[in-house]
Amino acid sequence: MVTTLCFRCGGDVAVERQWCGYCAAPVVSAAPPTPTAPPAPVPDHHHPGVRRRGPAPLIALLLLLAVGVMAIAVTRRVADDPRSVAARYFDALADGDATAALRLVAGSVDLDTSQYPLLSDTALKARAHRPRDAEVRATTDAGTQFGAPARIVQVDYRADDRAITENVLAVQENHRWRLRLPFVRLAVAGQRGRQVTVNGVGLGAAGRVTVAFPGAYEAVAAPDTLFGESRATGFVQNGGFDYVAPLQFGVPELVDGALDDIRGQVRAGLDRCAASTAAQPPGCPFGLNVPGTGVAVRWTITAYPQAEVFVDGGFLAGSGVRITGWGQVHWIAGYTDPAGRKRSANADLRFPLAGAAQATPTGIQVTLI
Repeated sequence: MVTTLCFRCGGDVAVERQWCGYCAAPVVSAAPPTPTAPPAPVPDHHHPGVRRRGPAPLIALLLLLAVGVMAIAVTRRVADDPRSVAARYFDALADGDATAALRLVAGSVDLDTSQYPLLSDTALKARAHRPRDAEVRATTDAGTQFGAPARIVQVDYRADDRAITENVLAVQENHRWRLRLPFVRLAVAGQRGRQVTVNGVGLGAAGRVTVAFPGAYEAVAAPDTLFGESRATGFVQNGGFDYVAPLQFGVPELVDGALDDIRGQVRAGLDRCAASTAAQPPGCPFGLNVPGTGVAVRWTITAYPQAEVFVDGGFLAGSGVRITGWGQVHWIAGYTDPAGRKRSANADLRFPLAGAAQATPTGIQVTLI
């Protein structure tokens, strides 16, 4: 039998065959050489009939094993079931890859992430904010959701220094398992008009509710002209119908110089009130009811109030502060009584101070009531 050499594995292949029996490579036959002399005799130590096979069988076996390992790896990587989808989602979050995580969310193609800035790589930039060491536990049947089979998947993970257990809902979407809204509802309160960031993402100054990936959350209210910086941390909690992470800032401190600024504006406002000749100066804490016409009053502040500033606590506290205090003014009034007679009167009047102060882009604005 005439054989030729396989150019891939080096094995002997019969010329009439088109494929190598060892590595399945196509056979390229060479033209037979023109004989110029009779063939040399075969030495005695060669054994006719025993053909040298070379390393071809071993190479073929190794190739088959490699293909098998690759097939197993690919199968594991693309496994499509509720547990594997949940595991891949939390793995993507642990890697800080928001795009990969969102690909595993049902309906993500219709999700406008510009409306939810925390669903981004920026929010996952700090390792302490990401979920880690996720372990997918049991799954339970959740019936059908929007006409598709659904399963609840329990996931244990750590965020910062906290151990968290969360249930995520897996549904079938276009014959693939995906997670249904595996987000956390984030509620920020107590910012009092200050600019807020959560995990490095700006959320503006208005109170708002948004959603974020599972993890840990750090909120910062930047200082303004009235209040100093405030910080709040939050973790995932079971809110009954969904998972929430409340972020509540505490009662803030005034920035340095704010109290002196407020008291200075209060005094200047009282001086403007005292410069009026009206019986009831508008926007002022003192006034008279004079029974007559042609009223003219001269005001003299004899004791300026020591304005006290109160920062209200509580969930619904506003963005400003209250101003209170007590002062005293002396007045002299001239008027015409109902009988047409000119009269005058004078006295001291103790008055309560009430007002408010708010931060503006250019400073603190004080209003007297």
